[in-house]
Amino acid sequence: MKIIIADDHAVVRSGFKHILNFQEDMEVVATAADGLEAYELVAKHRPNVLLMDLSMPPGESGLIATGKINKDFPDTKILILTMHDDD
Repeated sequence: MKIIIADDHAVVRSGFKHILNFQEDMEVVATAADGLEAYELVAKHRPNVLLMDLSMPPGESGLIATGKINKDFPDTKILILTMHDDD
């Protein structure tokens, strides 16, 4: 399974990458610091899964990028990460 991680915190990206790459059937192929970079990396790598943080200032937010990625790359499943408890 190819995975991309998008989060504005480098330590979060690194931690998830370490945990996921430890799994035999998972590989983190790229990481992104904002929504625009996430979109570009999804276009390049065509991952099975994208772990997307919703709040990524100052670049493009995960919410905006999620809509674009979902429309343009429907085969990529998106798992939203957020610290907000509002539905």
